[in-house]
Amino acid sequence: MLKGGVVIFPTETVYGIGASAKDFQACSRIYTIKNRPSDNPFILHVFNIEEVKKIAHISNLANSIFEIYSPGPITLILKKKDKDLFSSNLDTIGVRIPRNKTALEFLLHVGVPICAPSANISGKPSITKLEDIESEFSEKVDLILKGEEPEIGLESTVIDFSVNPPILLRHGKISYIDLLEYIPDLRVVENVENAIKSPGLKYRHYAPDCKVILCDNLLDIERHENSAQIGFQFHLSLNINKKVKDNLEYMKELYSFFIQCDKNKIQTAYCEIPNEDKYKPALMDRISRAIKK
Repeated sequence: MLKGGVVIFPTETVYGIGASAKDFQACSRIYTIKNRPSDNPFILHVFNIEEVKKIAHISNLANSIFEIYSPGPITLILKKKDKDLFSSNLDTIGVRIPRNKTALEFLLHVGVPICAPSANISGKPSITKLEDIESEFSEKVDLILKGEEPEIGLESTVIDFSVNPPILLRHGKISYIDLLEYIPDLRVVENVENAIKSPGLKYRHYAPDCKVILCDNLLDIERHENSAQIGFQFHLSLNINKKVKDNLEYMKELYSFFIQCDKNKIQTAYCEIPNEDKYKPALMDRISRAIKK
């Protein structure tokens, strides 16, 4: 990493593809590997909150949110303090502390903040399984770290603390309902201008090659050639059938389902509407973005 390397490593959410935030050339290489638009920012991963304070200006409220939820699947957008860190030409940086043993050991070992978007080709589903990482990236990066695999399956929640009151930019496992307890005036992003500070918002994301259809339920769908389904109850048996028991399992399985669809040349993927709970907005966000063309 300290010699310009690009490394893929697991986090608790999805796999990340990272480079030293102090090496602008290595960070730019990530854009090339992912075929990612250059105005789509990265998230910086650090080992602990003391490292956050070295690189960014952090308010008392933001500090409290980090203490409550970190290490964990939450990213805060903060004003950049260290001018020598890669930040996609923004004066803000997204920072998080992953809750994954392999990731934390890696960050402690390298000793520098790591710029790391999700490890996927831009626009495609993020990757949650090692076999899919090796299939896609083994010839493209310098190292793939093996260890504790992702457990959540969706990317981190992102909150913009560079504005007041803060704005929820991206839904994740730490939900809007959870956050309202500590940030009563928390707003939700409404336009693309705010979205440029966070990855996963400005462009089509998380999408398989096939057509994705959102269904009220899967009991009424008709069989089509090369079709797949993910949800809670099935009536038909299709080419791929992924049954989940709740929204947490839905989160964990959604991207691997999409990747399986691509591997099997599926033409139509049916996604059942998630259950009504605090995790529904995160799932609906990812499914809706996969539907967009």
